[in-house]
Amino acid sequence: MKSYQNQNYDEALKLFKASLEEETNYSPELIYNFIATIYLQQDDLENALVYQEKSTELRPEYRGLVSLGMTMHLLQRDAEAEGAYRKAIDLNPQKGEAYASLGALYLGQGRAKDAIVNLKKASDLEPKIAMIHANLAVAYAADGQAELSEAEFKIAEELKCENLEEFRSRAENFSENR
Repeated sequence: MKSYQNQNYDEALKLFKASLEEETNYSPELIYNFIATIYLQQDDLENALVYQEKSTELRPEYRGLVSLGMTMHLLQRDAEAEGAYRKAIDLNPQKGEAYASLGALYLGQGRAKDAIVNLKKASDLEPKIAMIHANLAVAYAADGQAELSEAEFKIAEELKCENLEEFRSRAENFSENR
């Protein structure tokens, strides 16, 4: 842990992997999660995915499944990402992050109506997360619902959404292509 905290990732990886063969107070799934996090810090998505999968196989939990889905999406494995998000939702349908991630995935696939359903659910569960409202605004724009889009942009702006102009630009592109 000390090597990890000091960002000495090579040493931390070596020690975490060795600890999998030793008696330790940490569970294997937690060690796998630490290893995956190190690989993510190093932008090594392939290796991060291997250890995220090992961790969630041993102990499927909400946060791990959402992270797994995000890594799969970054690796352009969207069908698997969708599955991970759905498993997270099954584990805890009262949290909004998996719905938001699934909605953003659908938005990127041009599935505006599916995106709206999931992003709306996410915004109902997590009304204070600006990015959810910004994505919902883009989804409404993609679906031709300009008034709802602008209402969501207003909420996103009130919540101080970072990169709001990027979301507005995406929405304008959808509006222009309609």
